[in-house]
Amino acid sequence: MSVWDGSDWESGIDWDGVIERNVRLLGPIVATLCVMAGLALSSPLVGEDGPARQGEAEALAGPGEGDLSPSPTLPRRWHRAVYRLLRAAEAAVRRLIIVVGRDMVAAEPVLAPLKTSSGPLVTHIPVRPGLGLACAAPAEVPAEPDRTRKLAFCLLDPLPDPTRPPFMMRSCGVPRISVPGWTPLFSVAPRHEPSPNDPIDAGYLRRRVDALSRALADLPRQALRLARWRARCEALRKARRLHRVAPLRPGRAYGLRRPASPRPEHPIDDILRDLHYFAWEAQERRDTS
Repeated sequence: MSVWDGSDWESGIDWDGVIERNVRLLGPIVATLCVMAGLALSSPLVGEDGPARQGEAEALAGPGEGDLSPSPTLPRRWHRAVYRLLRAAEAAVRRLIIVVGRDMVAAEPVLAPLKTSSGPLVTHIPVRPGLGLACAAPAEVPAEPDRTRKLAFCLLDPLPDPTRPPFMMRSCGVPRISVPGWTPLFSVAPRHEPSPNDPIDAGYLRRRVDALSRALADLPRQALRLARWRARCEALRKARRLHRVAPLRPGRAYGLRRPASPRPEHPIDDILRDLHYFAWEAQERRDTS
């Protein structure tokens, strides 16, 4: 099905076809990430094999692994494989939300007034000079069970950090400081490379995959969130306050595979390239309307 149609006389793009096609393509990829992370799907996927993939995910997740437990673990190779595809999948769904909410408008919120600092710059801090006074022991608070909160899907691309170093410096040894004739040299344990089967904490990773699955299952709600964010940005602009102006970062799509990357080519890269173009077209169409 072609996404170029005469339904939109301004750009010639069939937006409904763009949304339907990319939801159908992203469904199996998100299902694969849920299976690899050990999560059960929240809803059947779009397509003929949606119920089959959902049953496969529930079977591979095992008993007690479908929920977001406090401290789950994944083997290192699975953790890295999920993380490599997760950033590109999140970027693709983020651009799909922009396409869905291209015509949504929300009411501008009423901004709270800025708090002005008043009073002296130096305040009096009471000091106890007594050395025999002991602080009372803090009251024991009964420990509450950890309740894992679900993450909300992030609608904004992370901005590049100019202070980040261009590469990660890896230490290859430890200092051995000693005094000749007084302290003996201690032995240095040999450094072993990490094993692909090492258990890695995957709690935050699984919550991100769960947020991605819920966002793809309910695109209109996420588009309404984006419309409210745009309305708040407009209110901040009118109040002449510093704010972010666009949900997408400038330049190439975030999470897209680089030409020299060791990660092999994946279908998510083609989907992300297309949605990156359509997201910018939707933003330009919104600005010129």
